[in-house]
Amino acid sequence: MASVKAKSQSGGSKKSARELAKAQAAAAQKRGRLTQIIVIAAVALVVIGIIGSAVIISVVTQNDRRPSANTTITVAGRELPLIVDGTAIRIGPADAKVTIDMYYDYSCPHCKEYDAATAKTYEQLLGEGNLAINFRPIQFQSQYGQTAGNASAAVVAYQPADWLAFHSALFVNHTEQTDIWQNADFKAFAEQNGVTNPEALKAIEDGKYSSWITGNTGEAVKAGVQGTPTVIINGEKSELLVGQQLIDKVHQLAGA
Repeated sequence: MASVKAKSQSGGSKKSARELAKAQAAAAQKRGRLTQIIVIAAVALVVIGIIGSAVIISVVTQNDRRPSANTTITVAGRELPLIVDGTAIRIGPADAKVTIDMYYDYSCPHCKEYDAATAKTYEQLLGEGNLAINFRPIQFQSQYGQTAGNASAAVVAYQPADWLAFHSALFVNHTEQTDIWQNADFKAFAEQNGVTNPEALKAIEDGKYSSWITGNTGEAVKAGVQGTPTVIINGEKSELLVGQQLIDKVHQLAGA
């Protein structure tokens, strides 16, 4: 009987040892899973932090590469607000009775012709106080459209009082020879045309606002713009009116 009892005790000890080992293994596995979860969570937090930082940096960078202006300029003897709003350089009162959206490309020969034919008329109409113009620079044709657009944006951001004259000068300047101009050429051109602000000149040389022109072009395509110049008057696409026809149209809509 003693030997049987001893055998029974030996079997029980082995069973207890197995159960203990099993319990220890389960506990270790649980600790391992917990550690893994903690590590995954920590990594996820780090990744989220990196992504969050990247998003913030990206937003700040994108905003930094959009020209900013909120000032007044004198047009035909009248003080008018000039602001950069999204994809537009807007000149004119917020409550203007007539709003014109003008999509143009500095490398577009028809835009050059249209500006030559209408710049003074538009200035006259702006001076009457009933018109606001959203100037929307885009690039559909050559690289000049983007590099000139960058120069234009730099001037409106840092020397806005001279922007309208510089805007027209960029059209006049476009030829077969200047079509391949780089940012350094536009910096020199700006200096020749009275741009003295050092931040404006640096922005031109650095191509700071080139991506703004690219973004504007994408937004224009989404809006259904298929060519330049495109003129939209009070939300409706218009013919390219010039001279007295343009004056009459604006006066009619303004109720003048």
